[in-house]
Amino acid sequence: MDDPQKQVFESTCLPFLPDCYAFALSLTRRRHDAEDVVQDTFLKAQRAFASFQQGTNAKAWLFTILRRLHIDRFRRARLRPTSLPEDELTEMARGASDMPEGAPDLPWDRLEPGAVEGAIDAVPDPFRLPVRLRDLDGFSYRDIGAILNIPAGTVMSRLHRGREYVRKSLVSLAEAAGKDPEASTPG
Repeated sequence: MDDPQKQVFESTCLPFLPDCYAFALSLTRRRHDAEDVVQDTFLKAQRAFASFQQGTNAKAWLFTILRRLHIDRFRRARLRPTSLPEDELTEMARGASDMPEGAPDLPWDRLEPGAVEGAIDAVPDPFRLPVRLRDLDGFSYRDIGAILNIPAGTVMSRLHRGREYVRKSLVSLAEAAGKDPEASTPG
C-alpha cells in the first residue's frame, strides 16, 4: 500500500478500532479471540482497501469483514474439537457479563453503567447481535442486515425479541432491589 493510500486507510478505518474490538468481544466472548479477529480484520481490510468505495459506511464494511472472519474461525474450530480448561468452562457458564460474581441487583436510578451492556451480552443468539449493532453501535436496519446477511424484516423481529430479553433482565434487576420497574421505565 503506497503512503497516500495508507494514510487514507488509517484515517478511514482506525477510528473504528474500538468499535470493532467491542463487536468482536460480543461475538467471541473472549478477549484473546476478539483481539485476534480484530487484527485479522484490519489486515484483510488493509489488503482489500482498494476495493472499498470512499463515502460508504466504513464501520459497516469493517464489521462485515469481522463477522465473516469470525464465522470462518468458528467453522474451523468446530472441525477441530478441543477441550477447554476448567476455569474457562466455569467462566462461560457464568456468562460473559462484566458484573462481578455476587454483585447486588440495583434499581434503575442506581444501575451501574455496564448493566445495560451486561443485559445485552446475556441475550441469546441470534437476537443479541441485532440489539448490539442497533442500540450500542447505531447501525441502520439495512446496515445490520448487510453485516449479518439477513433481511431487514428479520433484523426488526430479532431486534424486538432481543430488546424484550434486555427489558426483562433490567426489570428483574429493579424488582430484586424492591423498586417498581414499570414506574421508572422511560416512555
